[in-house]
Amino acid sequence: MNAATGAAGAAPGAASKARAEAPGPVEEAAAPGPAVPASAAPAGADSGAGGGLADLAAYASRRLGVALDPATARADESGWDFRVTHVRAVDGAWWILRQPRRPEASEQLAFEGAVLTAVRGRTPVPVPDWRLHDPDVVAYPRLPGEPAGTEDPATLVYDWSMDPLAHPGHYLQPLARALVAVHTTALDGSPALARRGPADPGAVRTRIAERLTRARAELPLPPAGLRRWRAWLDDDRLWPGRLTLVHGDVHPGHTLVVRPDSGPPALSGLLDWANADVGDPAVDFVDMLYAGGPAVLDRLLDAYRAAGGEVRDGMRAHILARASFLWVHVALRGLDTGRPAWVETALRRMAP
Repeated sequence: MNAATGAAGAAPGAASKARAEAPGPVEEAAAPGPAVPASAAPAGADSGAGGGLADLAAYASRRLGVALDPATARADESGWDFRVTHVRAVDGAWWILRQPRRPEASEQLAFEGAVLTAVRGRTPVPVPDWRLHDPDVVAYPRLPGEPAGTEDPATLVYDWSMDPLAHPGHYLQPLARALVAVHTTALDGSPALARRGPADPGAVRTRIAERLTRARAELPLPPAGLRRWRAWLDDDRLWPGRLTLVHGDVHPGHTLVVRPDSGPPALSGLLDWANADVGDPAVDFVDMLYAGGPAVLDRLLDAYRAAGGEVRDGMRAHILARASFLWVHVALRGLDTGRPAWVETALRRMAP
C-alpha cells in the first residue's frame, strides 16, 4: 500500500501496484522468476539499452565494466513506470537493471538519483548504489535480504515475513533512524533537491482538497468519511509547517531484512525511492500504520522521536487521517487505470 507522497503538487498513490508516481513491485528484492524471451521484452529507448534481455545485459556490461551473464537475465514486467531485470555477473553477484517505460519516468529517475546521492552515507542501512545512470537504464548491485512483508494484490493486505514488534531494536528503530536521516537531509546540498524546495506546505493540503472534490463528484463517498476528511483539511493544527525530503513509499515490501544464523531478522536495506520528493514527512509513516496497525505506528513514532525526529503535536492524528484518506486515492487510481476491483475494494474500506 502506497500512501500519498505528500509532495507539493504530487498525486498521492494507492496500493503497491497503484502508486501515484512510480508504481511497481519490490523488484529489487524479489527472487528472479522464469526467463522472459528477448522477443517478449518491450523495446527500450533509442540507445544501446534497447532491444531484448541479451542486448540489455551486453550494454550494461560494457557501460559498467562488469561481466554480466545474459543467460541469467530475468525480466519483471509488472511495474508500470519501470521495467526491471535481474542479471547475475560471472562473479556470482546479482545486479538490478531498471529501464523507464516513458520519458516522464526517465526524468523522474534523475531526481531519484539525486536523492540517493544525498541520503547515501546518512542512512543507517544501505540504499541502492547506482553504478550506471543513463537516461534509458540504471544499474546497481542488488541489496541483500528479503522484504519484511508482501501485499496481497487482491485483498491489499500485508503478510509480514517477521514480527515488526518482536525486536524493535533490529527493525523499527533502525528504520526510524533512517527516516530521521532522510527528513533532515539538507535540500540546498543538491541542485536537484534545491529546485524542489523550499516548497509551500499549503500546497499539500490544497492537492488533497482537490482530490476530495473530484472524489465527491465521481464516487459515492460515505457521509461520515466525508465529514471526517473535511474536518481534517480544516484543522490547521494537524498540518505541517514545513516540508522535508521524504522517501514517499515506506512499507514492509520496501524494507529488506536479513536473517542471521542466530538472532532475529534485522533491517538491511530501504528500497524503491521512485516516489521520493519534498513533502509532508507524515507520509513516511502511513503505510507502516496500514501494514502493522497502531502498535507499529506508535513504536515507530517513539523510535523516531528518540532518534531526534520531530513528532509535533497532532502528528499522530494527522497520520491516522492520511491513512483513512488512502482509500480515496485507491479508488481514484482505480478509475484512472480502468480497474473497477480497486474502486470496489476502496469503497468497501471507506464504509463505516
